[in-house]
Amino acid sequence: MLSKPKPLVNLFNWNPQLFREIQGRFKIRNVAVAIFASFLCQFLVMINFLSKLPEKSGADIFIYDLKNYDYCIQAGKYCTGINWSRWWADIFLTFSWILFTLTLLGGVYILVANFVKEERLGTLNFIRQSPQSSQKILLGKLLGVPILIYLVATLFLPLHLWANLSSGLSLYLFFAFYAILILGCCFFYNASLIFVFLGGNQPWLAAILVGMFSWPIMAGFQNEHYRNFNLINGYKYDIDEFYSLYPEEIVILIIVFILLIYWIWQAVNRCYRNPNATIISKKQSYWFMACFQVAILLFCIHIIEKNSTYVFNELLSILLPINLFIFLLLITFLSSQRQTLQDWARHRHLQVNNDETVIVKGLSISLKQDLIWGEKSPPLVAIGINLVITAIIWISGILLFNNNQINGIILPAILTLILSLNLILIYAVIIQLVLLMKVKNPKIWAIGILGSLIALPPIALLLLSITPENSPNIWLFSTFPWFSVHNYLAITPMLITIVAHWSVFTLLTLQLTRKIKKLGVSDSQKLYQIRI
Repeated sequence: MLSKPKPLVNLFNWNPQLFREIQGRFKIRNVAVAIFASFLCQFLVMINFLSKLPEKSGADIFIYDLKNYDYCIQAGKYCTGINWSRWWADIFLTFSWILFTLTLLGGVYILVANFVKEERLGTLNFIRQSPQSSQKILLGKLLGVPILIYLVATLFLPLHLWANLSSGLSLYLFFAFYAILILGCCFFYNASLIFVFLGGNQPWLAAILVGMFSWPIMAGFQNEHYRNFNLINGYKYDIDEFYSLYPEEIVILIIVFILLIYWIWQAVNRCYRNPNATIISKKQSYWFMACFQVAILLFCIHIIEKNSTYVFNELLSILLPINLFIFLLLITFLSSQRQTLQDWARHRHLQVNNDETVIVKGLSISLKQDLIWGEKSPPLVAIGINLVITAIIWISGILLFNNNQINGIILPAILTLILSLNLILIYAVIIQLVLLMKVKNPKIWAIGILGSLIALPPIALLLLSITPENSPNIWLFSTFPWFSVHNYLAITPMLITIVAHWSVFTLLTLQLTRKIKKLGVSDSQKLYQIRI
């Protein structure tokens, strides 16, 4: 019997799941198709760019119309040569777009399709029974399932590097692209698994969502590519120039991205081990929100220190929607299903505290403790705590910005922050109320209702020609109250809006409490009440 080669034995011992994935996909036919597809794509790109070159009419002159050629060196009405630097730079950018699209969209599609198939066949539950740790199994999946895509991308490397060197672009741009690509794969591949654990079973939808969110990343890289190219002077470029412009901001953004990858990885591990649990625990949500908000705040401090009130306003208009999106994700990750809340409401009094630090074992868990830390309790208190964490961090940060330039909008900015956090709290109650409804696919209902609440008010106001400029007070009641902060609003309308928000929140919370209490009534109690 033939023994396996030592590298394969080592791979099997280190991660058996990765070995199985590679062994299942590295068939001769699959590898041959991957290699052929990679070289065919590179060949077609080169043929396309070769067709864009002007043709010689004489010994040294290109007489074709300059409007038809992007790579002519112009001398009067004629082309006297070819700008090879620009030609190779465009090839480098084209390869970058192809690799970015292939690895992110293709990898996400294959991963989601694989996990959906495994769940449908029941093999994923079988793998869960393996003695391997969840980290090794998931890492084996993430590295092994898209292995053919990695092979195709690897075959692009020589020509991609040659295009970078031939264009005169700095090597830092080449390495920066692959650093962005690797971080993007880590982030979106893990996020795609969250998509599956949330019930998503459409690989094409996951790929579209990734394309929507990843496009700005590649667009930013393209802008830096052209900036880098335009700064070439005799094929020399100061590599440190870019980093000297925004050194702290670049470092902070990288830290934020790594933090996001870490917390998503924690969520994926949690969902894999216990598919019926919420995506993240309440304790994890507090740490995640504190880390994320502090990192973003540090980024903003460095930006505002170098700029003026205008940038302060623009940052509010950008970061408050980002916070809204992050909190909507957090609400989704913490929200419990109807059956979970029903079990909690009925049997909460039976839960006991088994903490080692408690002197008397078997002491029943207090309601306050359960709402803050409990796995099955309603998430509203935990979301409120996350909002308080955000408010403390951002109000402290806004007060640090206190200077003569932005002194006049400190209080409106704080009140605008409170308004936006109030809206998030209201959305959290609405989502939980919808999830408690007896309807088919409550998650779809929650997305539809929440999407309508977010999109319809500003659309209706704009259709009525009510803009933040001519009616800032009305926009305080819309989904995006931060648009009104540019108009230096009076404090009184903002306080009235905050009171109105709290009134709506109180009514919704009372309704949610009533529904949960009703869920907690056992079937026998309901029958007894009907007979009475």
